[in-house]
Amino acid sequence: MTDTQTINLFKTFAFEDFEIGHKLKYGSHRLGRDEIIEFAKEWDPMPFHIDEKAGEESSHGGLIASGSHLIAIRIKLIQSEGINPFVIAAMGWDEIRFIRPGRPGDLLTLFSECTAKRSSNSKPDRGIVNSSYELINQNGEIAMSMSDTLLVRKRDA
Repeated sequence: MTDTQTINLFKTFAFEDFEIGHKLKYGSHRLGRDEIIEFAKEWDPMPFHIDEKAGEESSHGGLIASGSHLIAIRIKLIQSEGINPFVIAAMGWDEIRFIRPGRPGDLLTLFSECTAKRSSNSKPDRGIVNSSYELINQNGEIAMSMSDTLLVRKRDA
């Protein structure tokens, strides 16, 4: 993504503030070896997530983070900017793609782009916002992409 605005800490967006094509850069997260293993032991104990030797012997060629872990990092990076009081609910995630594995030492940076928005047909105080997200490593390679649909309160509601 190009022409990206870096998000300001605790900046909140009401429905009116989302503009189609608007791009944001969130923070970054350094993926640690121990973090990968601990997350996977609890949530996705596939051998190539929890054992370096098994990772090396797999088609992945080394230890890799679980896809669920990458999604959790995305959520952490969004919420580390502060909880947006205008967001009422997440309505769904779509098109989740794990394109490149997350590996120990990777620096993952989150980017988003507003792709669509519309006012609610049934409740005039809110609207629906669609955004695409990319978690990109230090080499500029996309590790994960997905789209998100949010129900967002209007400022003057």
